[in-house]
Amino acid sequence: MDGWCCPLHKKLFKMKFLRDIFLSLSLFGSFLPVAAQDLLGVDGEEASSIGVFIKDLTTNEVLYDFNSEIALTPASVMKAVTTATALSLLGEDFRFTTQVELHGTAASGGTWSGDLVIVSSGDPTVESENFKSNLGFCDSICTSLRRMGIREIEGAIVVEESLSDAGPIAQWEIEDVAWPYGAGLYGMNYRDNTCWVYPLTGETKPFVPGLKVNVKESKDSNDLLRGVGSDVLTVFARNTDNKKWSVSTTVPDPSAVLVAQLTDVLKNAGITVGKRPVSRPGESVHKVYTHRSPAASDIMRSLMVRSDNLFAEGILRAIAPGDSRDKAIKREKELWSNRGVDSRYSIIFDGSGLTRGNRIQPRFLADILEWMAESPKAQTYVSFFPKAGLDGTLRTFLTKSALKGKIALKTGSMNSVQCYAGYKLDDNDRPTHVIVIMVNGFFCKRADLKKSIEDLLNDTFL
Repeated sequence: MDGWCCPLHKKLFKMKFLRDIFLSLSLFGSFLPVAAQDLLGVDGEEASSIGVFIKDLTTNEVLYDFNSEIALTPASVMKAVTTATALSLLGEDFRFTTQVELHGTAASGGTWSGDLVIVSSGDPTVESENFKSNLGFCDSICTSLRRMGIREIEGAIVVEESLSDAGPIAQWEIEDVAWPYGAGLYGMNYRDNTCWVYPLTGETKPFVPGLKVNVKESKDSNDLLRGVGSDVLTVFARNTDNKKWSVSTTVPDPSAVLVAQLTDVLKNAGITVGKRPVSRPGESVHKVYTHRSPAASDIMRSLMVRSDNLFAEGILRAIAPGDSRDKAIKREKELWSNRGVDSRYSIIFDGSGLTRGNRIQPRFLADILEWMAESPKAQTYVSFFPKAGLDGTLRTFLTKSALKGKIALKTGSMNSVQCYAGYKLDDNDRPTHVIVIMVNGFFCKRADLKKSIEDLLNDTFL
């Protein structure tokens, strides 16, 4: 007998089988990945794209894994990838070097028959307001020339650019280009590639050669618009009568700003400079001044805490000097692929995250964070991240929670995007958990979304 000859046995087995399936489905429903339930509890959550990955680095237990494989717009959490890559490839002590040289030959009476040449390196920090202790680029050049006895340079100040695809990135929105956060990276960067404009007088500080300012009245809000490479800035102003009103904006040619300012500094020191280059290839070269940037670790900490796009682009390009942005990104993805991090489904256009077309998976980001947490550079890397309730873009986050100072995250936000990536820390600031939370296309108020993410972290760790 095979045990199935009795119809009653068949019926009872079928009933038991169906009952077991029903119970299994019922139980499964109560343990559905938080994906299918209210993860954040915000209005419109079901219509939003959400990816969360939280892992205990001590036990390797994954606390949350919700949509970690879908590619989402990262905004500025892209900087966490950029700094991890740069720290790995450049090291924390790397410095940009800008060389200033005299090309030509010395003549009598302190005259130099040739040009003053500035060899750029893509350093984004030259005369940056974010490194006040490193200011004085023009003054240092002037001092060196005076020590050499130079009183006249027959040629011109020449800036040798080092980037083949300089300026704002093609994938950036035109609305971003005129604002300071949209300053493009050039071979020669100067004063954060920004200036102050007094729209009603056309005055700029510092002087920006060739910049034309148009003012249009606006009833809604002040706004700026300047096309990529354009020297025409349009200012939409609510109050067109206030001549003292100024606004910070980007400059179309940082090298021109530097040349104008250096010319004035030299003139005030009694050193005259011509307007046309006169040196020829093969003429002698004399070093005047070598400018070194702050250490890469200081640049990366600054850009992560303040979310500085210009610094991020400079650090990205430094990993592939002399090559294009695409080559730098290719090298970045190859690095992580070689380390076992799957980068096949990551679309990366820049180092800052300002490109809305960037797409990365929460798991890709989490794997990089985990790799860095276990690397010899872990302490340095983790120190780049703002701490909740204390630093930079995370200063107002978790301020009333016991997690204040114990959560270190890079934030990323743009229209309908809110992302966080970083670590939970122990009492010695060592990472204990990897945290990645990415939300795209949300419909609720941003403040409500931030509060719900705070609640998620409180519920997870307290």
